[in-house]
Amino acid sequence: MKLYGSTNKQSFNTLKLRAALAEAGVAYEFVPVDLDKGENKTPSFLAINPHGKVPTLTDGTFSLPESNAILWYIADAHPASGLVPKNDGTPASLQARARVAQFVDFAQTTLYAAYVEWWIAALGDEPDPETAASAVAKIHRGLGVLETVLAERAWIATTSFSIADLSNASMIFALARKLPDDPLAKYPRVRDWYARVSARPSFSAALAR
Repeated sequence: MKLYGSTNKQSFNTLKLRAALAEAGVAYEFVPVDLDKGENKTPSFLAINPHGKVPTLTDGTFSLPESNAILWYIADAHPASGLVPKNDGTPASLQARARVAQFVDFAQTTLYAAYVEWWIAALGDEPDPETAASAVAKIHRGLGVLETVLAERAWIATTSFSIADLSNASMIFALARKLPDDPLAKYPRVRDWYARVSARPSFSAALAR
């Protein structure tokens, strides 16, 4: 198994996949792709992923782009990891898996979308303070949702650690690194949860790899 990912060890999409592979105990080869040098546009890489994007996972002759799809593949391929609830056909298991899917998507459509909006408005060539402030408000709205959820359970999606935790924690990692103010200052439950996720050996190993 090979994971093609950004040379930047702090890329959140690559980070969550490295952590998931570590959680599952999967041996894999990490293949760094230098986006600044256009290595994602070479014929050899486009043969793996015609979209020319990282991360991309290969497992034998099977090639899979898109980080959330890769998360699910890792989790389902290694059920003993407990990264997603097993599907035993019961309503409870189906609902638990749906909840994990909900919060994996939440990290992408809420936190990531607002982060990109802020990045462009605050750090782009033409700063737009009003749009940047609006994006920060969207980030805080998302963090408020997580704060509410974590009042009900220890982990984001279900009573167990899952890929939803890795997906959201990787975004918190990015926000904490880039935003000028501590994004978790007003969210003690999110702060405690994030501390527990980031203290997991898989998460620290993913950053160090």
